[in-house]
Amino acid sequence: MTRTVLAVATLAMVMSGCGGSMTADEYVEDLNAIVATGRSDFEAAAAAYDQAADPTLADEVAFLEQEIAIRRVFLDGFEALDPPEPITEVHRLLGDAFVRLTVAAGDLAAAAGSVSSFEEAEQTSEFADYLAANADGAAVCLDVQAKLDSLVASDDAFTDLPWISGFGLAVQAALGCGEIETD
Repeated sequence: MTRTVLAVATLAMVMSGCGGSMTADEYVEDLNAIVATGRSDFEAAAAAYDQAADPTLADEVAFLEQEIAIRRVFLDGFEALDPPEPITEVHRLLGDAFVRLTVAAGDLAAAAGSVSSFEEAEQTSEFADYLAANADGAAVCLDVQAKLDSLVASDDAFTDLPWISGFGLAVQAALGCGEIETD
C-alpha cells in the first residue's frame, strides 16, 4: 500500500506541469508509438504463455513479471511525454491508472511468491487489488471520454483537428477501452 501511494505521488509530481512543449500531434504520435510497442510486446508474451498446456503457478508468475516489465517500459515512455495544455488532465488520469496497474501487478507477483497454488494467490488481498486496478480501467475510460467531450465542446477548433481522434484511439488501445468517441 505504501509503495502504491509513493508511486502515485511521485508520478503526480512528475506530471504536475502546466502543459508541455509538445504539440498535440507530436503527443498523439509518440503516445501511439508507445502503445503500439507495449501492445506488441504484451501480445508476444501472451502468445508464448498460451503455449503452456497446463500453466503452473510459476508460469503465471513469470507471465505477470513480463507484464510488469512491459508496463514499466510503457510508463517510462509515457512519463517522458510532455502533453500540451489541453490534455494535461487526461494525461494525468492515464498516468495514475497506469501506475496503479503496474504497482498492483508488482504487489501480486511478490505475494505469489509466498503461496503454493494459483487458488491461494486468488485469495490474497494483492489479487483483489490487481483485479480492482484492472476493473478501474473502465472508470478511467469513462473519465477520459468525459474530458474529451468537454474539450471538444469547449472549442470548435478541436473538432476539426485529427489529433483528437488519434488520441481517443490511443487511449482505447492502452487501456482496452470500448470505442472512445471524439466527435
